Amino acid sequence: MKIKEKKIIITLISLFLIWNLIWVSVVNLRYNEFLKDIPKNKWGRYFKEKDGYIYSVKKPDYLRLTGNLAVNNNKKGEALIIWPLMFGGYKYGFRLQKDGLAHEIYVDEHMEPINKENKVLIEKYNVELKQLFDKAKQMWEFDYK
Repeated sequence: MKIKEKKIIITLISLFLIWNLIWVSVVNLRYNEFLKDIPKNKWGRYFKEKDGYIYSVKKPDYLRLTGNLAVNNNKKGEALIIWPLMFGGYKYGFRLQKDGLAHEIYVDEHMEPINKENKVLIEKYNVELKQLFDKAKQMWEFDYK
């Protein structure tokens, strides 16, 4: 193997190692605050049951930047999913199973639907959705408007 080829291989390996270190650091900095009250189970998943709700945290998969937080009330068919953005902020979505139908609704931090066609559902289930937001806020101590 020539010296030039060795330099290229060493450079590629070094870049891969640096990318891994950056990824581990960023993910841990962003998600460790959410894990402090959520224990890891024997299967390596983070979840906690409390007051009829299931709280879970899914860290991003290897070399990915998207994970999520979730609050579920399985008895009522309601779930809030929160996607922490890597460099601050959140995206939100609700999953409702009502009247034999499943609805997935993306909302902003004011609980306004991203797709305005979902406004009727948000208004109809506003109390339940606000309750999920409040449960998330209590568990993870983050702020929404």
